Amino acid sequence: MTLDQDNVHVMVGLEDDKISLVAGEVSIAEWLSGEYVVVDLGKGTFVIEAEEGSISFQPDDPGSFARGIGQHPEHDPSPGPAPARSLDTIEVKDGPRPRPTTVAGFYALVVMTTALGIWALLSLL
Repeated sequence: MTLDQDNVHVMVGLEDDKISLVAGEVSIAEWLSGEYVVVDLGKGTFVIEAEEGSISFQPDDPGSFARGIGQHPEHDPSPGPAPARSLDTIEVKDGPRPRPTTVAGFYALVVMTTALGIWALLSLL
């Protein structure tokens, strides 16, 4: 999950009488039922509001988390698993441009492979 804009691995414990946040072996917070409110901000972001303040986070599976706390997720109104998306709806982002040394290495490899191919062809004749 992403916790307050930082990518931190946090386990959320959901029990009937409390909710807890644990990172590794460190307990971040624990609230008893009635001491906190979980708000679904949409787009997979939730906020736990308590007297001490609030913590925003993004669970790895927002739909399952929302159902676990008894809410219907805003982005997935169905109670079941999210429907499969077709390939034309998946957003593909461009990666970083290759480094100049990577490009030079690629072309050097192409030249060497071509030279070896020509040498092998000539040796067969």
